[in-house]
Amino acid sequence: MLYIFTIVLAIIAAIFVVIYFQKPELLVLPYTKFINLFVRNPPFVDKEKYFKESHILESNWTKIRDELIEVLKRDKAIPKFHEVDNIQKIISARDDIPWRVFGIKAFNNWIEPNASLVPVTSQLIKEIPKVAVAMFSILDPGKKIPPHFGFFKGVFRYHLGLIIPSKGECYIINGGQRYEWKEGEGVLFDDTYVHEVWNKTDERRVVLFLDIYRDESLPRWIRPLNRTMTKILAQSKKVQKAAKKAAISLDSID
Repeated sequence: MLYIFTIVLAIIAAIFVVIYFQKPELLVLPYTKFINLFVRNPPFVDKEKYFKESHILESNWTKIRDELIEVLKRDKAIPKFHEVDNIQKIISARDDIPWRVFGIKAFNNWIEPNASLVPVTSQLIKEIPKVAVAMFSILDPGKKIPPHFGFFKGVFRYHLGLIIPSKGECYIINGGQRYEWKEGEGVLFDDTYVHEVWNKTDERRVVLFLDIYRDESLPRWIRPLNRTMTKILAQSKKVQKAAKKAAISLDSID
């Protein structure tokens, strides 16, 4: 019996080694399942407790919006989400209504052509080291993002309302709880809960979309493991490829 157990353990270890060197992003889901055994939090979490630095963004939200408005003048150059990350095709490309993303940072990979177009926003983000991912998430009128869930519990998701429809319903439901965006207001949530988004209006909705490294909300013994996992993601070919796809050609935006 011990012999069989040793063989099984060796096979599992070999599989993890292969994944680590070939497709390290595949480690994210089992990692999330593992820390779910020890970490519990509600769908929406206390922004003041876990992301105190959000005031840096919220006190400058009109400056961020001003840069966004300039970028949106060439909105057709901004890729749709599934054009950046094909795993998003199921939720992004299910209809002809665009969900575009203007990427700025992807797990420590700065998307320099885009960041240079929004220098104030980029500088504000640089003042907050715990920001893992940063982008503008742009939903055109009538867009619905179907129920789905995030794979990585090592981050919290943050949205800062920048352009929010003035009439009609525009909201996210996360873990059964509904939130309606407001301009200049931020919200922090755990995207590993099942969530969906609706823009039931005739106007565009844009938020500053950030993933924030978790630390204080994790047990101390998990924190080093979480930092290791984020480094693995930052170095993965998938993330680096997505960052390249997200880059806007300066010629196309002029």
